[in-house]
Amino acid sequence: MSEPEPPPPPQASAADLPELRAELAADVARIQGEDGEISSLMEQVLAEIERHEARRAQVEAEVRRLESDPGADPAELTRLRDSLLNQTRRELLFDAQRQVLEGKQRVLTRFLQRVREIDASLAVMTGDSSARSGAANQPALALRSQEELRRDIVRQLHDGPAQSLANIGLQAEIVERLVEKSDPRAVEEIESLRRLVQQALDTTKEFIFEIRPMVLDDLGLGPTLRRTAADRARRAGISVEFDARGVEVRLDPDVESAVYRSVDEALAAYLELRPPAVLVRLDWGAQELVSTVGASWPRELPEPTASSPAASEAADTPPALLAMMAEKRSEQREADMRSRALPADKFEPISIRANALGMRLTMREDGQVMELVAPLHR
Repeated sequence: MSEPEPPPPPQASAADLPELRAELAADVARIQGEDGEISSLMEQVLAEIERHEARRAQVEAEVRRLESDPGADPAELTRLRDSLLNQTRRELLFDAQRQVLEGKQRVLTRFLQRVREIDASLAVMTGDSSARSGAANQPALALRSQEELRRDIVRQLHDGPAQSLANIGLQAEIVERLVEKSDPRAVEEIESLRRLVQQALDTTKEFIFEIRPMVLDDLGLGPTLRRTAADRARRAGISVEFDARGVEVRLDPDVESAVYRSVDEALAAYLELRPPAVLVRLDWGAQELVSTVGASWPRELPEPTASSPAASEAADTPPALLAMMAEKRSEQREADMRSRALPADKFEPISIRANALGMRLTMREDGQVMELVAPLHR
């Protein structure tokens, strides 16, 4: 199931607002349907995890019984150990599927929240009294957002580092039994355990960096963004050029954190569009910092001149067909521009953050370049 694309911010006349709200209601129903499908799949996966866990415990008990029996059949003991390994791997496989489904469900939940926020804004514009009373309750909304952030952090801890540690524990038990029996497969399983430990370490480091990169407090904005750009370029397999000009100074902590988050979120969003390259640039001036993030796309071919072969061939083409071809090219260019622009759901939180801290946010080149201007002194 592909992730839904959130609707752009509403830009319509008052007469169009009821129709837009009806479309949003349809979107809500569709999202809730997809969420129900994921919940159904989640129940099946959890049932499989429980079944395999019970089977693994049963086989594990049988292995222990035979290991303590001097007269046990070695072939049967070997078979049960192989079965225990297979059951453990199957359980881990289904648990990985659970993590994927939970990730998709979180995306749908955030998307549904965004759709409802847009609908609430439209309701205020149309004079819906219930929406006005809801908009007046901003402190409660802020507290709820904080609680949702805490829940999201807890879920990420559970699905990332905590789950990795649980997998390491299972693998360590397997290694321990193989080593006790001098089983030659212990070497292979120890290497698998080493990989799990390294993966857990990498996941934990990435999680900590996503929450709050300590290097931002220690070294400042430039080195932190340089590292972030390099890491995201490596993971995406896309070239990211980082350039810093001028003399860097420390910003107000809130502004510094907001600039980092905004540039990082824009960089991640542009990389998701898979451009050939992305540019991140910091221009330190006397009074302000200009941060630029832009995707680099191939330049369009120029229109044929009157003396070009293409123009000569066009002279023999019926005018109506030429008009249709020109319209098709124009539609294709517009579609290309939309697909290369910073998505609306990525732009919105950056815009809110910028407005709250007195920064100027500008989109240039049809959304392909984001420019954020932050004051150096408040």
